[in-house]
Amino acid sequence: MSGHDLAFAILTDAHFGPPGHTLYGIDPRVRLDAAIDVINRDHPDLAFVLFAGDLADLGEAEAYENLAGGLARLKAPAILMLGNHDRRGPFRTVFPDADDDGNGFVQALRIFPAASILTLDTLDEDGQTHVGTLCVKRLEFLERALREAPEDRPLLLFQHHHSGKVGVRSMDRYIMRDAEAQWAVFERVGRRPDAMFHGHVHRPIFGLWRGVPYYIQRSLMHQVGFDFEAPDQIPGTLEAPDYALVRVSPEALTVHHRSFLYDGPHFWLHDETAVEGRFE
Repeated sequence: MSGHDLAFAILTDAHFGPPGHTLYGIDPRVRLDAAIDVINRDHPDLAFVLFAGDLADLGEAEAYENLAGGLARLKAPAILMLGNHDRRGPFRTVFPDADDDGNGFVQALRIFPAASILTLDTLDEDGQTHVGTLCVKRLEFLERALREAPEDRPLLLFQHHHSGKVGVRSMDRYIMRDAEAQWAVFERVGRRPDAMFHGHVHRPIFGLWRGVPYYIQRSLMHQVGFDFEAPDQIPGTLEAPDYALVRVSPEALTVHHRSFLYDGPHFWLHDETAVEGRFE
């Protein structure tokens, strides 16, 4: 990469518990270890790995301690965001150096030569709901960040919750409830993000929200089923997880999926034995 390029990875919805805790038969620590093995091996040039919320499943300190133990092996810096399953108090006891906007919210603006990275804290901890929220103070932070971000490079905005409905009815019930207020900030400043990135939905989804491109990352753990009709209960699957590799250059922004648990054959497409289904 050149000095004006930026590469980073995205993982989300790790749903950690205390050591040995499993969820739907999966140990989050085992999944994280597998992802880190591949990321450390294949991506030595990463600026950071961003974890887009729901770090813990129940928000207890033991879960964050377990997560910290796993992250100790990660060679790239980690940027940690909060989601609806997280709790700020226990999180900060384990990660005291995590982002703080001055009001206790876990959010920040980072400016790189290739792009500005803006992370928002959408946790509705006071209301104890699974919807996303941006209170007055967080909206004020958003406005300041939009004004401070240089205009000569893309602005990438990360928040756990999605602001526009994606058509998965069971998850659209837990959308960002302050989306109109958020959009009003974009309009007042006269700047929209060049792209938005989310977790929360546990599905890989690409789309536009009022003209702004967005990308939703698949969970490190369980996935939400491909079901557009279920309105109340959330359907689940154990589809394989992946991480996203994002590269930003002056010419392009690309998002690649990497299925890090894949252990099947690798072959050349024009190899005759492979074409016949025979793999060595």
